[in-house]
Amino acid sequence: MHDSSPDIYALLPHRPPMLMLDRILSLEADGCSALKNISYAEPCFQGHFPGSPIFPGVLTLEALGQACSACLIHNSEENRLPIFAGAEYVHFRKPVFPGDQLYLSVKLQSVSNGFYSFEARAQKNGESVCTAVLTLTLR
Repeated sequence: MHDSSPDIYALLPHRPPMLMLDRILSLEADGCSALKNISYAEPCFQGHFPGSPIFPGVLTLEALGQACSACLIHNSEENRLPIFAGAEYVHFRKPVFPGDQLYLSVKLQSVSNGFYSFEARAQKNGESVCTAVLTLTLR
């Protein structure tokens, strides 16, 4: 079986433990879809929460931001670093636990004065766990 998924390490500047994407499913001019497998081995579970592990919402946002970054880097002709510039309309709808697989999808909404806004959604088992509008810029 041939894996046509882009090489995440060649595309993104992030490295473990902050690399949040396990696989890029699609990469287009206006969006990206990716997977994040939630493992008991995630460093955050040492303290969030012992005996009752819940994946931190801020790390779900980071994974969505990295999907936005993948889209920007893939479509940029310049060697610039995507930087988070904002998160609006953030809603956490369901908790995420070890063993879950997050399906991440981001779609470019607008570009204005060097800021790129994306509609972002994380899902598990077809149900939304997080939605947001994320803004990034290139430095």
